[in-house]
Amino acid sequence: MAAAGLIWASFAVAQALSAGPGQGYPNRPIRLIIGVPPGGAADFTARIVGQKLADGLGQNVVAENRGGAGGTIASDITAKANPDGYTLLWSSSTTHGVGPVLYSRLPYDALKDFTHIALATSLPMYLVAHQSVPVKTVKELVALAKAKPNTLHFYSSGSGGMPHLVGEMFKAAAGAPIVHVPYKGSGPGVVDLAAGNVQLAFDSLPSIYPHIQSGRIKLIATVGSQRSSKYPDLPSLAEAGYPQVDGKVWYGISGPARMPRPVVERISSELKRILDLGDVKERFGQQGADATYLAPDAFVAFMKAEWAKWGPVVKATGARAD
Repeated sequence: MAAAGLIWASFAVAQALSAGPGQGYPNRPIRLIIGVPPGGAADFTARIVGQKLADGLGQNVVAENRGGAGGTIASDITAKANPDGYTLLWSSSTTHGVGPVLYSRLPYDALKDFTHIALATSLPMYLVAHQSVPVKTVKELVALAKAKPNTLHFYSSGSGGMPHLVGEMFKAAAGAPIVHVPYKGSGPGVVDLAAGNVQLAFDSLPSIYPHIQSGRIKLIATVGSQRSSKYPDLPSLAEAGYPQVDGKVWYGISGPARMPRPVVERISSELKRILDLGDVKERFGQQGADATYLAPDAFVAFMKAEWAKWGPVVKATGARAD
């Protein structure tokens, strides 16, 4: 009996030693780090995906908001974490789209220090104003900004984010002297916009929708060349004469560099499944978000294209992470 016991024990050890990295994943809760405070598009989309990911993986996915510095704090935490798949980042157009070309110095390499797992969603942006601003059109807004220079302020989710850069693009294209006010996420920014403490914003629908419904915020234009399917009667900035002012907010999942390939493939395939779910598409659609899945290699190629696109824009507008 003793010999048999020794044989079984040896077999178990051999099985454990032969198991590759990531085998048995996950067997404990997973952190999903969000680079902004609660509220806003990042938090909204991350929590929907996080809950469905928990269901699919059979482990809790704990959303952890670590706002500040344009998402670089959250990104740095992720880059320095153990690459075992238990620390993930809700990466974004801020952290890995605009940030790498806007910040002159970052505590990490946006490509080499991460494993980019999948793109999840993209959202159109809108130019909005507090209801007290006496304009209804882009033309009227530009005229007001020029008549009263530096009196109109626009919030962003933080220096280096897409709402910041799109605002700078508009400012340069229109010659409109408006003032950037960075916040630690869209959540606190939109609160000040609804209160009239700032007057403008360039943001996605999850951040601004409740205040549009309440009448505190009004829509002026859709950012980009196409009208929104959510608001088909709302003109685009291209129609208003500013086709160069374009940009979307996007989010995906990334982790530290050197994550085991089986773990990456497991998370990526789960995300693809989640984005095909009818209730996820419906909840995203209600807030103007599109399910936009890209697998790991395609996600990396997408990011590189973003850097090539936004680098010249940063240089031309003089935008900086202040």
